[in-house]
Amino acid sequence: MTLRKLRQQDPGLRIVYKELPILGADSLLAARAALAARAQGKYLELHEAMLASSEPMTRPAILEIARGVGLDADRLEADMGSSEITAAIERNRALARALNLGGTPAFVIGAEIIPGAVSLEALQEVIARTRGR
Repeated sequence: MTLRKLRQQDPGLRIVYKELPILGADSLLAARAALAARAQGKYLELHEAMLASSEPMTRPAILEIARGVGLDADRLEADMGSSEITAAIERNRALARALNLGGTPAFVIGAEIIPGAVSLEALQEVIARTRGR
Protein backbone atom coordinates (compact mmCIF):
# COMPACT_ATOMS: atom_id res chain seq x y z
CA MET A 1 0.00 0.00 0.00
CA THR A 2 1.89 2.99 -1.30
CA LEU A 3 -0.28 5.62 0.39
CA ARG A 4 -0.03 3.86 3.75
CA LYS A 5 3.77 3.97 3.50
CA LEU A 6 3.62 7.61 2.44
CA ARG A 7 1.44 8.48 5.47
CA GLN A 8 3.82 6.63 7.79
CA GLN A 9 6.89 8.39 6.40
CA ASP A 10 5.27 11.82 6.21
CA PRO A 11 2.64 12.12 8.97
CA GLY A 12 2.12 15.83 8.24
CA LEU A 13 0.98 15.09 4.70
CA ARG A 14 -2.71 15.67 4.04
CA ILE A 15 -4.24 12.95 1.88
CA VAL A 16 -7.79 13.39 0.61
CA TYR A 17 -9.50 10.34 -0.83
CA LYS A 18 -12.25 10.70 -3.42
CA GLU A 19 -14.25 7.57 -4.11
CA LEU A 20 -14.70 7.16 -7.86
CA PRO A 21 -16.52 3.96 -8.82
CA ILE A 22 -15.57 3.07 -12.37
CA LEU A 23 -15.83 -0.72 -12.52
CA GLY A 24 -19.57 -1.27 -12.42
CA ALA A 25 -22.07 -2.19 -9.73
CA ASP A 26 -19.60 -3.77 -7.29
CA SER A 27 -17.36 -0.73 -7.55
CA LEU A 28 -20.30 1.56 -6.80
CA LEU A 29 -21.30 -0.59 -3.84
CA ALA A 30 -17.76 -0.47 -2.43
CA ALA A 31 -17.60 3.31 -2.88
CA ARG A 32 -20.93 3.73 -1.10
CA ALA A 33 -19.71 1.53 1.76
CA ALA A 34 -16.44 3.41 2.14
CA LEU A 35 -18.22 6.75 2.25
CA ALA A 36 -20.82 5.42 4.69
CA ALA A 37 -18.03 4.17 6.98
CA ARG A 38 -17.07 7.81 7.65
CA ALA A 39 -20.15 8.13 9.89
CA GLN A 40 -18.60 5.48 12.15
CA GLY A 41 -15.09 6.93 11.94
CA LYS A 42 -13.69 3.98 9.99
CA TYR A 43 -13.41 5.25 6.42
CA LEU A 44 -9.73 4.52 5.96
CA GLU A 45 -9.88 1.16 7.70
CA LEU A 46 -12.69 -0.07 5.44
CA HIS A 47 -11.18 1.49 2.32
CA GLU A 48 -7.84 -0.24 2.88
CA ALA A 49 -9.41 -3.56 3.89
CA MET A 50 -11.52 -3.64 0.74
CA LEU A 51 -8.48 -2.83 -1.40
CA ALA A 52 -6.53 -5.63 0.28
CA SER A 53 -9.29 -8.19 -0.29
CA SER A 54 -9.15 -10.55 -3.24
CA GLU A 55 -12.91 -11.16 -3.01
CA PRO A 56 -15.33 -9.54 -5.44
CA MET A 57 -16.92 -6.56 -3.71
CA THR A 58 -20.40 -7.97 -3.36
CA ARG A 59 -22.71 -6.73 -0.60
CA PRO A 60 -22.08 -9.81 1.62
CA ALA A 61 -18.30 -9.54 1.15
CA ILE A 62 -18.29 -5.82 1.93
CA LEU A 63 -20.38 -6.31 5.06
CA GLU A 64 -18.08 -9.10 6.25
CA ILE A 65 -15.03 -6.89 5.69
CA ALA A 66 -16.86 -4.08 7.51
CA ARG A 67 -17.47 -6.30 10.53
CA GLY A 68 -13.81 -7.29 10.44
CA VAL A 69 -12.70 -3.66 10.87
CA GLY A 70 -15.17 -3.06 13.68
CA LEU A 71 -18.06 -1.43 11.86
CA ASP A 72 -21.71 -1.89 12.71
CA ALA A 73 -22.66 -3.60 9.45
CA ASP A 74 -26.39 -2.97 9.82
CA ARG A 75 -25.82 0.75 10.30
CA LEU A 76 -23.32 0.79 7.43
CA GLU A 77 -25.79 -0.89 5.10
CA ALA A 78 -28.51 1.60 6.02
CA ASP A 79 -26.13 4.56 5.57
CA MET A 80 -24.97 3.30 2.17
CA GLY A 81 -28.36 4.16 0.66
CA SER A 82 -28.41 7.77 1.81
CA SER A 83 -28.87 10.67 -0.56
CA GLU A 84 -25.71 12.26 0.91
CA ILE A 85 -23.65 9.30 -0.29
CA THR A 86 -25.22 9.54 -3.76
CA ALA A 87 -24.47 13.27 -3.88
CA ALA A 88 -20.83 12.74 -2.79
CA ILE A 89 -20.28 10.18 -5.54
CA GLU A 90 -21.82 12.51 -8.12
CA ARG A 91 -19.55 15.35 -6.96
CA ASN A 92 -16.54 13.03 -7.26
CA ARG A 93 -17.57 12.03 -10.78
CA ALA A 94 -17.96 15.68 -11.75
CA LEU A 95 -14.52 16.47 -10.34
CA ALA A 96 -12.99 13.56 -12.28
CA ARG A 97 -14.59 14.82 -15.49
CA ALA A 98 -13.34 18.36 -14.82
CA LEU A 99 -9.80 17.02 -14.31
CA ASN A 100 -10.14 14.71 -17.32
CA LEU A 101 -9.50 11.61 -15.20
CA GLY A 102 -10.91 8.42 -16.65
CA GLY A 103 -9.58 5.91 -14.16
CA THR A 104 -8.20 5.17 -10.76
CA PRO A 105 -5.95 5.59 -9.05
CA ALA A 106 -5.13 9.17 -9.86
CA PHE A 107 -3.29 11.73 -7.79
CA VAL A 108 -3.50 15.50 -7.59
CA ILE A 109 -0.48 16.99 -5.88
CA GLY A 110 -0.44 20.75 -5.91
CA ALA A 111 -1.07 21.68 -9.53
CA GLU A 112 0.12 18.32 -10.89
CA ILE A 113 -2.24 15.55 -11.96
CA ILE A 114 -0.85 12.04 -12.09
CA PRO A 115 -3.17 9.49 -13.70
CA GLY A 116 -2.55 5.87 -12.85
CA ALA A 117 -0.53 4.00 -10.28
CA VAL A 118 2.93 5.33 -9.49
CA SER A 119 5.70 4.32 -7.15
CA LEU A 120 6.22 5.65 -3.65
CA GLU A 121 9.41 7.31 -4.86
CA ALA A 122 7.62 9.10 -7.70
CA LEU A 123 5.00 10.44 -5.29
CA GLN A 124 7.68 11.57 -2.84
CA GLU A 125 9.47 13.39 -5.66
CA VAL A 126 6.36 15.27 -6.77
CA ILE A 127 5.49 16.15 -3.15
CA ALA A 128 9.01 17.46 -2.52
CA ARG A 129 8.90 19.49 -5.74
CA THR A 130 5.49 20.91 -4.81
CA ARG A 131 6.60 21.81 -1.31
CA GLY A 132 9.68 23.53 -2.75
CA ARG A 133 7.58 25.97 -4.73
